[in-house]
Amino acid sequence: MQINFPSPEQAAITLASQGVVAAAFSYGKFTPLKVTSEDIKLQGSNYIGVPTLTSLAFQYNNVRVELLECIITVNQEKNIVTTPMQGRDGTVKEYISDGDFTISVDAAVSSYAIDQKTQSDFNDSQAYPLSQLEDVIATLKIKDTLEVHSDFLTLFGITNVVVKTYGMVQETHSNRQSFNIQILSDTPYEIKIQDDAGINK
Repeated sequence: MQINFPSPEQAAITLASQGVVAAAFSYGKFTPLKVTSEDIKLQGSNYIGVPTLTSLAFQYNNVRVELLECIITVNQEKNIVTTPMQGRDGTVKEYISDGDFTISVDAAVSSYAIDQKTQSDFNDSQAYPLSQLEDVIATLKIKDTLEVHSDFLTLFGITNVVVKTYGMVQETHSNRQSFNIQILSDTPYEIKIQDDAGINK
């Protein structure tokens, strides 16, 4: 896979400069991570819990919404059964399996346009991005598994997700609306059956 991602140290610097990143987003001057010709080998485990600037697209049938600039944080759950024992403090833990990946997405939509040739263009550029936000919300309301397309999530083998929660974030710009999305990785039922069959052989 050919992807250009920052090191954990660089990601920490990015977090320390989130105010600068937010400002760059507002004016459309920040370029997200893109595929490059550099051949590097990365594993998703290198980026567990590391907020990373990247791109993300949600797709359901013919409906597709792209977030060209977003910060994604991926964490791994584990399925553990705890059993209390009489006369013993604490519980006995039994590891069952790795759970879903929990994914936090911080993103925004904006009506800002760099190329403003007329007063009408300027007015449109300052307007609240209502139509863009409606497209995002309509997609997030779909009561089914969504496909995701992201070079970063591919590192974790994540291609399908379900939306858990989402909410708006207060902004200081009238032409921009930030939001946070909490999603869980999902394995299509057909693939899971095939994987389980392979394990039982």
